[in-house]
Amino acid sequence: MSLPWVTIVPYRSFGVAEQLFVKGRVLYDRPLPPASAADPIWKNFYHMLRRLNSREVSGARVEILFGDQRWQAVADDEGYFTLRLPLAQPVDPARVWHTVWVRLVGPLARNAPVQAVAEVLTPPPSARFAVISDIDDTILQSHAASLLRSFVATFFGNAQTRLPFAGVAALYQALWRGVSSVEMNPIFYVSSSPWNFYDFLVEFMERCQLPAGPMFLHDYGLRRLFGALSHRHKLKPVRWLLETYPHLPFVLIGDSGQKDPELYSELVQEHPRRIAAILIRDVSGRRRDRVVDDLSESARARGVPMRRVADSVQAAEFVAALGLIPAEAVEGVRRAVREEE
Repeated sequence: MSLPWVTIVPYRSFGVAEQLFVKGRVLYDRPLPPASAADPIWKNFYHMLRRLNSREVSGARVEILFGDQRWQAVADDEGYFTLRLPLAQPVDPARVWHTVWVRLVGPLARNAPVQAVAEVLTPPPSARFAVISDIDDTILQSHAASLLRSFVATFFGNAQTRLPFAGVAALYQALWRGVSSVEMNPIFYVSSSPWNFYDFLVEFMERCQLPAGPMFLHDYGLRRLFGALSHRHKLKPVRWLLETYPHLPFVLIGDSGQKDPELYSELVQEHPRRIAAILIRDVSGRRRDRVVDDLSESARARGVPMRRVADSVQAAEFVAALGLIPAEAVEGVRRAVREEE
């Protein structure tokens, strides 16, 4: 019997000077090719089915290398491995991204040696704040409120044809740069999308020139279906980030279509002094708007600016007024919106 093809999929992760976190997955499959805007819809549909029908390597053993240090990890039943890397020497504070090598130790593979590079972010000393952003209907137009439209967009589009909201890249680049243009404020992405869509999301963000950042997605399955629908799983990585970076205030960005306003309001109650601002993109109707506005008023009563915005220009004006981005960056976002629309 011939040996299988094995692929390591490392996920962008995060850390601090003294320790890094590494997460990834080991699969029995070849990586999908990059998407093209000319790809027919049947090909997009087939690739999405392949992503969802992943074949995990349960119990795979990987070796993780950073500098002169080595660690080993064992994948769980669904192929995931997660490891905390305590470092003998702190990382270079001037570097934002660090390269960690991941190598397959077992099982044997047809394409041996199997190895991949994991990118790990550590916020630089220049960072004044961090951003946590939702993806679907916040960055990526997903039409989550309509099951049919969401299905069509997800399964028949690809990373080259799916649409971002106008001006969102210019807004996030401005947040990354900050007032001084060299702050390099880290941006983290949290979503209810499954980890199976990770490669699609990376390709989409690179095409749209969104700042690279660690992602926290969701592991689907019947037992986790309720958690995916309630979106409460998003709270765990946000709390983890708040704990990991106690010196940084956080800007939370989401949309009104699902539960982001409620989840962010819960975080305000827990950590009012840690939240610098909350932005909610308005993608819903008037009844939902009233709920979001009431939550915004409650957040402001606790000292946290929270606003429902219609577009990226209003979002830029809001964060500029708070001193998070320079006033001239608003015009850059406005120009990007005009060009992209």
